[in-house]
Amino acid sequence: MYLSHEASHSPQNFHRKPAVMCALAFAALIFNPGPGLGSAEQIQLRPAEPGGSPDQVELTVEAEGKILVRRGNKVESAPTQAEGRFKFWERPVIGYLSENATEIVRGGIRWFELAETTGRVGSQQVTVTLRPDRRLILARTGGTDTLLWSLSGPLTRGELDLLQPTLATLGLAGLLPPQPVGEGSKWTIPADVAGVLVGLEGVTLGGVEATMLEVVGDIVRVEFSGRLEGAAEAVHSEITLKGRYQFSISKGRVIWLGLAYHEKRESGPIAPGVDLVTKVAISVKPDQQCPQVEDPQLVSGIFEPAPELLLLEQQAPDGLWRLHYGRRWHFTAITDDWAVLRLVDRGTFLAQCKIARGQPPKGEMSLARFQADIRDSFGAQFHRFIQASELRSLAGTPIYRVEAQGMVNGVPVIWIFYWVRGPQAEPLVISFTLEQSLYERFGQADREILDGLRFRVDEVALRPK
Repeated sequence: MYLSHEASHSPQNFHRKPAVMCALAFAALIFNPGPGLGSAEQIQLRPAEPGGSPDQVELTVEAEGKILVRRGNKVESAPTQAEGRFKFWERPVIGYLSENATEIVRGGIRWFELAETTGRVGSQQVTVTLRPDRRLILARTGGTDTLLWSLSGPLTRGELDLLQPTLATLGLAGLLPPQPVGEGSKWTIPADVAGVLVGLEGVTLGGVEATMLEVVGDIVRVEFSGRLEGAAEAVHSEITLKGRYQFSISKGRVIWLGLAYHEKRESGPIAPGVDLVTKVAISVKPDQQCPQVEDPQLVSGIFEPAPELLLLEQQAPDGLWRLHYGRRWHFTAITDDWAVLRLVDRGTFLAQCKIARGQPPKGEMSLARFQADIRDSFGAQFHRFIQASELRSLAGTPIYRVEAQGMVNGVPVIWIFYWVRGPQAEPLVISFTLEQSLYERFGQADREILDGLRFRVDEVALRPK
């Protein structure tokens, strides 16, 4: 999930996940547990209550394997590898989404000192870092989502993907057994906890079993392994994993975790397939100091995030426009002249959007002329216009909107077009393509894009009145 929000926005195609740091993996870990307790003594592994001093967390990720791209009936592969380093302070938070909710939400208020990933696909290398003004991050898991966002403003998709591996700390408390255990005791780690550890959006099959190995002084040693199937990047993913952790009885914290996992994922509408081995190491030092995360007013933000902070942001390479957009949309390519996004909702590819520079019209552009241009460009694929209207931006400039129906390769489709006059009369043409059967589910997703689009040069708002 690691792509550069700056370096990857070149005149070349926009490469999603150049080294796929969140891509999950398998590597055999050989454990030598050593002597056990030598008794049937049972112990309850209790997590510490949130509210104390923050933890200092250091996390590293190493991934190596290949990405898989389907071209027609062939699947092409390219070698890939990546390394990620993270250091942050986290103040754990636990609560409920509302007074009537029964679903526990675990979260963290985080301040990042270091967040960096360097990835390589073939000969191309990209480094992604977190902007200094986005270092205060909130994260949570529970309810229906696992989320992270910045209190300083929208993240880029690259920054969001960069930080995804750090969500694993939210699952550490869930690794503990619900009942007292002794040497050799086994228990099942909840599927949602295992999913958080390896970045799955939802686990549908499989399970992970944990085994208590021994107690050495204050430290309980545990190993776990299993196999999971679920969704990642809107496609099916299979993961085999094995790991080990250490729990401090006095601190009530998992203070170290080592994990290796192997992911096989098919190519999807927004990202290539992967066959990767990833190793993760997490070190936690409790009872640290970090004033940036200790403001008590930050806690409420975990449970009621401002909607505008959950948006992502993207800027055109030449700065002509910038976009704040919902997380269901994914950029798949961007150049100086055009950008392509795809809308994925609960695993379904709904629509494609293209933002393109248009040629300044000779003479005055009108709604009728825009419709004629659309009809001519599609030729025999065009069937009829559904509706056409003239809108106005907040700056008073005209926006033409046209819906049309047609047929592509025997499939009924709907096209939605916007023509928007730019700052120097250079227009943007924003188009949406979707299958007619998905029209109702698509809803007003086109207006979401238009609402978030601005001409950066003079901050002209494109949103219609």
